[in-house]
Amino acid sequence: MVTRGRIQTVTGDIDPDDLGVTLSHEHILCDSSFRFKEAEDKTLAYGPVSIENLDWHKRNQHGSLDNFRLLDETAAISELNRYKASGGDTIIEMGNIGLCRDPEGLVRISKATRVNIVMGSGYYVGNSHPEELTSRTVESISAEIVKDVTVGVGDTGVKAGVIGEIGCSYPLMDTEVKVLKATAHAQVETGAPVNIHPGQSQSSPMEIVELLRENGGNISHTAMSHVGNRHGIDTDLSVELAETGCYIEYDSFGNSPSPIILPEKTFFALSDWQRILCIKELIENGFLDQLLISHDVFYKTALRCYGGGGYDHIHKTVIPLMHMNGISDSQIHAMLVDNPKRFFKID
Repeated sequence: MVTRGRIQTVTGDIDPDDLGVTLSHEHILCDSSFRFKEAEDKTLAYGPVSIENLDWHKRNQHGSLDNFRLLDETAAISELNRYKASGGDTIIEMGNIGLCRDPEGLVRISKATRVNIVMGSGYYVGNSHPEELTSRTVESISAEIVKDVTVGVGDTGVKAGVIGEIGCSYPLMDTEVKVLKATAHAQVETGAPVNIHPGQSQSSPMEIVELLRENGGNISHTAMSHVGNRHGIDTDLSVELAETGCYIEYDSFGNSPSPIILPEKTFFALSDWQRILCIKELIENGFLDQLLISHDVFYKTALRCYGGGGYDHIHKTVIPLMHMNGISDSQIHAMLVDNPKRFFKID
């Protein structure tokens, strides 16, 4: 069962006022090695990430098998302790099927750090889907998601608190369409929030919004991830997306920049400064209450222990940059506290 008006963490449901400062899209325990593309240098491709080879790994993220694997609970506890010490309270862990979700590991980490963790449900991108998903019905996929939220994942008893991140490609794969339809149905039944990973196209976010809407999804309880990596500085597209009522998530703060190649255009991934300028423009257009921010830690190279920004990068680096750009403390509080406590509530 779910309790309406509460937020479901891996250690139990809490009052929205107890959510506190929240990173709305992260990965703590995750294995995305299905994305591995062997680099030319096989020693580095199959070797461990280290400070000595950090620069190579940041430039060849998909060419390193070890970089895809965030599986060390001790390291995760250390990283989250930094976040807690910086003033953080909650992390939304967007791992689900396809990313080696570990409910019991998340419980241990949450208890060790006193950081609230909200766990994801559903399926990641089509390339990670199990073969059997091809023959499954929308209804059976929806029932699986509903069970994750209302009963718990497998036999762990650990409940998901968000449906997401639901992975999408461009164009959408057949199994992704099924998962999106199942997501909409499960959202109606559970009242859970939905988070979408859109495909690699500027048009993908709007396409997904329409598909969810056609299947009964609650767009005002849906967040679109990676907007900065889909729209770039084309904030007119982000304004159009915000006008649908969905939440707009800028979740790549601190990530290593690289070229982004989309059907419509090629651009270099936004810097933190550019993300802040996009956010400021959305605020000026009246969409403050729909903005969420995070880092989307996904690779080892993003962790502090490997030379990355870690989960405290927004606190240590981004907030001062926001102040320099005229974003107020109350607006920052809205993005880190008020909006998450409203969005992640079970309706």
